[in-house]
Amino acid sequence: MRAVIVGCVSFLVGLLVSGVFPHAAPAQTAGTQGRFVVVFAGSQIPPGAGRLIEAAGGRVAQVFPEVGIAVAVSDSAAFPNTLSRSGLVQAVGEDRVRQLPDASATEVESDGGLTEPAATTCPPTCPAPGVDDLYFLRQWHLRRIRADAAWTVTTGSSDIVVAVIDNGVASNHPDLGHLVFNSCFWTRPDACRPYPSIPFTQGGSHGTEVAGIIGATFSGGRVVGVGPNLSLANYNVFEIDSATGQPVAFESSIWAAMRDATLNPLVNARVINLSVGELIVFPQKEAALWTAWNRVAEFVTRHGVTIVASSGNEGMSLNGPVAHVPSDLPSVIGVGATGIRPGPLFPQEGAFDVKAYYANFGAALTLVAPGGDCGPANPRCIAPILASQVPFFVQSTGVMPAAACAATASCLIGYVRDIGTSFAAPHVAGVAGLILSQNPGLNPHQVAAILKRTAQPLGDRQEFGHGMVDAAAAVDAATAVSTP
Repeated sequence: MRAVIVGCVSFLVGLLVSGVFPHAAPAQTAGTQGRFVVVFAGSQIPPGAGRLIEAAGGRVAQVFPEVGIAVAVSDSAAFPNTLSRSGLVQAVGEDRVRQLPDASATEVESDGGLTEPAATTCPPTCPAPGVDDLYFLRQWHLRRIRADAAWTVTTGSSDIVVAVIDNGVASNHPDLGHLVFNSCFWTRPDACRPYPSIPFTQGGSHGTEVAGIIGATFSGGRVVGVGPNLSLANYNVFEIDSATGQPVAFESSIWAAMRDATLNPLVNARVINLSVGELIVFPQKEAALWTAWNRVAEFVTRHGVTIVASSGNEGMSLNGPVAHVPSDLPSVIGVGATGIRPGPLFPQEGAFDVKAYYANFGAALTLVAPGGDCGPANPRCIAPILASQVPFFVQSTGVMPAAACAATASCLIGYVRDIGTSFAAPHVAGVAGLILSQNPGLNPHQVAAILKRTAQPLGDRQEFGHGMVDAAAAVDAATAVSTP
């Protein structure tokens, strides 16, 4: 049984418009202590690794013994080159920090004034329009992936846990009271807080929006997720950088959360959603980061966890030396984003999908799902964004974090419409959860194969991968697969 928190809901009305691209990660400055990823030549950390790192001018801060990776800190500029000369070390690179995407085109809405879209059809398990889950009427994106059709078979099992590794989820939200485990990993463990505390204008609602798309419950508040009965695990890996004032997460913090979600018996996640990512240059540069990410992802996958990640919002081809991690990794399901045409409805006569202008593309792309845009009159979301263009966004849960209310997990909550590959990926993570709810014996490779095989082809594989994720077809296919 999932616990659902029900209470009064407060709302804020506003419209925030800024660039869609993420900020560049702040570089380490001279005189500051750097964090480095040390990838050892073998799959395990060799004996004497600590002494080796100390001899090069550093010290061990964290280890991932299952995959032969250590994180070291050093204030010596020569540290990475010195350590790299050891035959025990495959690569050394910076433990980079990443930032959340800007609030690209975000609306936080009040409750009221909604009317039912024309030609909306729902199965018997669909929420009752005008009674509860009122904003489901605006969630064209759920009907586009046929989540409502999948609900006639399964709405998800609470035994299937989807880990949301992000910047925290508002556990006081009436749609999201079913979090089964709260944890976070910081460079300063004493500062660890699972509840989001980053201001809304810096992306503080990001994790709460992602969680709502995956698993907002029926009749809890105003929206519905892809898997309304799935369980969610909340990992907050972000903190405010004291030097820049921006929210950042170290790569190693994300890996620690992935490992915990995989190995912690209190969590036992079957799916991980990573609506975070960054560009790296490979193999010319950042080989350590690529190799480390690949080892962690393969370790998680071998332990039965399906990884879903957003493909990024730079609007660029990833076929050259630039890669996007983790979505470009072979063991990760990388998700691009689409918009809907001609109107923000589904089903509708003459409906078709378009690649969202911000979505990265390339041969590594696995699938697409709705991420939203500003419609045919303003496909690139150039300001000013009109009220008539907002319905083309993706609708989900939201929160207005602040430090004081975060300490008591009581920040103002509401409902948000947003755009980005960050919000396409959780559609696929939710479908993966439905697949496993229907057939929990499937392994990650089988889950990925079902998602690819049942996707609706949209044309250019570079832009759309195998196509639009199809929840109903995927659930049917999972039912037909025999597992031990």
